[in-house]
Amino acid sequence: AGLKSIGSDVHLLGFGVRAPKAKQEENVYKLASKTVEKMGMVAGDIVQPSDVEADCNYVGEGYGIPAPSTIEAIRMFAELEGILLDPVYSAKGAAGLIDYCRKGKFQKGEKVVFVHTGGAAALSGYMKS
Repeated sequence: AGLKSIGSDVHLLGFGVRAPKAKQEENVYKLASKTVEKMGMVAGDIVQPSDVEADCNYVGEGYGIPAPSTIEAIRMFAELEGILLDPVYSAKGAAGLIDYCRKGKFQKGEKVVFVHTGGAAALSGYMKS
């Protein structure tokens, strides 16, 4: 909602951690619409369902259950960048980012921003993973 409200053409992709793609995109669209309305604007003038894109291929077995790619992302970010990721949200998104890089989904020189949403305090609950 924020990017759209300022007329930005930045492409935004979210990695889902719980719901199937259609439900995730519906949830995000509803939240974006409510956000736009709280900003005093008409949601339909700012954000459309087609503006919302979610990739839910990195959920694994379910919410809060780390997939092997989740564990790999936690280790990679910690070892290479000193960044702690939580296994519920950020690490699943990072797993998607890593996979996108490996698959060549970004162009050479393209700017990519990964938003770390916090949650590293949850790591201690997953020590055996």
